[in-house]
Amino acid sequence: MTTLYAYHPATGEYLGSRPAQIVNGRELTRSAHATTTPPPDIPDGHAARWTGAIWECVEDHRRRLDATGTPQSGTAYWLPGEGDDWQSPPRYMKALGPLPAGAVTERPAPTLDEARAAALAALNAAFAAAEAEGRVMSSAGFVIDATERSNRDIEGLITSMEATSTPQTVFCAADNSFHSVTLEQLRAMRLEVIAHGQALYARKWALRQAIEAAETVAGLQGIVISFAEVNA
Repeated sequence: MTTLYAYHPATGEYLGSRPAQIVNGRELTRSAHATTTPPPDIPDGHAARWTGAIWECVEDHRRRLDATGTPQSGTAYWLPGEGDDWQSPPRYMKALGPLPAGAVTERPAPTLDEARAAALAALNAAFAAAEAEGRVMSSAGFVIDATERSNRDIEGLITSMEATSTPQTVFCAADNSFHSVTLEQLRAMRLEVIAHGQALYARKWALRQAIEAAETVAGLQGIVISFAEVNA
């Protein structure tokens, strides 16, 4: 039985094979957008394309996604000559054929100044997040928020208890559980919140010093910007 090899009507790309139809006992070997000539073996990263007379093997850098939208193939590339830099998203081919002239398949590297500016921006963002989400294990035995607002709240409770000679009050911990605390415990907690803020700044200053002292892009990229060891 004769096999027909189908190709895309616009691009000529090989689409697959099927047996020829049989009508009145005869095979129909002529069909639109199909040929009886089999395509050659196609290596990875290539596709067969029908020219109208023969199959040709062409590069295939197109991006393909699976049913979940996860990329399964495709060559990411950048065009520095068209302004692509280290922050540019990758490009992907939409048609068969080689990559454009001047394409590079590795993301362009930033200059030292660009990498330093990016690291400082990342440091500031990480510090702001750590400051807003600050928590510390208190000497009272539970985790408390350690932000500027929590410092003001504790200070307000201390002032109120001192003014009214209240021996104890109820305090809401970081996990929204409630605890009975004394004035002395509140004073200790306030100092712990202040110490936490100082630790955050010390960590920020150490990281900033390392960023400013780095002499290479690789050195900058090796600096881990994290405040996880400070927050509870």
